[in-house]
Amino acid sequence: MNNDIIRGYVILAMESLNFPMDVINAVVNELYTQFDTITEYEAQQYYLSGDWKK
Repeated sequence: MNNDIIRGYVILAMESLNFPMDVINAVVNELYTQFDTITEYEAQQYYLSGDWKK
């Protein structure tokens, strides 16, 4: 999946939950950093591990 598709999904989800635009912008900006520093495999393993639920 390409990063722009992921950004779109995140924006749509945040808008659906009525997040303020400044928060949406901050998250989208942080995604650029994460895409540049974390591999797809690492992100997948983090999600599957459930550690993010803590």
